[in-house]
Amino acid sequence: MSAEPIIAVVEDDEDIRSNVCRFLGRSGFQSWGADSAEDFYVRLLRSRADLVVIDIGLPGEDGLSLLTRLAAQGVPTVLMTARADLDSRIKGLEAGALQYFVKPVDMQELVAGIRSQLRNKQLHGGGEAVAAVPWQLDSASATLRAPNQQTVALTTRELELLSCLMQTRGAVVSKQALVQAVGGRALDDDFHRIESALTRLRRKTLEATGTPLPVRAVFGKGLVFVP
Repeated sequence: MSAEPIIAVVEDDEDIRSNVCRFLGRSGFQSWGADSAEDFYVRLLRSRADLVVIDIGLPGEDGLSLLTRLAAQGVPTVLMTARADLDSRIKGLEAGALQYFVKPVDMQELVAGIRSQLRNKQLHGGGEAVAAVPWQLDSASATLRAPNQQTVALTTRELELLSCLMQTRGAVVSKQALVQAVGGRALDDDFHRIESALTRLRRKTLEATGTPLPVRAVFGKGLVFVP
């Protein structure tokens, strides 16, 4: 098995897929392509992938579904898509994409992003722990500071919600506890308001800091702030 990183490119447009694979080859990577998620699964049986480049708009199983599966297994992934709207960016990053590239993609930028993610994988997989700058909540100024040190101003409800979530990072906070934290009483109605506020906060955080808010929903249970 070669020590060179192997990149899989899952893209249904044959020209784009071929061009990306050729450029990756000239940049020192081995690569292989698949035209769908199903094709990717079959090819993965005989080839490894150290990182996967995925198009969202795939035939059959879509790119976000494939991305979610790979992210759950700890496989580094980046998205390469024509969808430039903010909602698509949020969905892609929250599904687990490490980076989001909008077509037409600058190949040198794509390769630089891939190299960066592979370096991060090596650092986190090695013997030495890498200290990450955590998200920080400043209650006095009602601001949230991202790991890249960019900040976003919070409303009172957003501050209450994040205070509750960040006190128990990595643990699921129940719907009841969240409703109580923001002064609500009716569980279903007030939790729906919390979800709406969280959707707005996700957009605002991504716009202000360029980093997705690490809050995940756990179906039927509540929310968790991922440290």
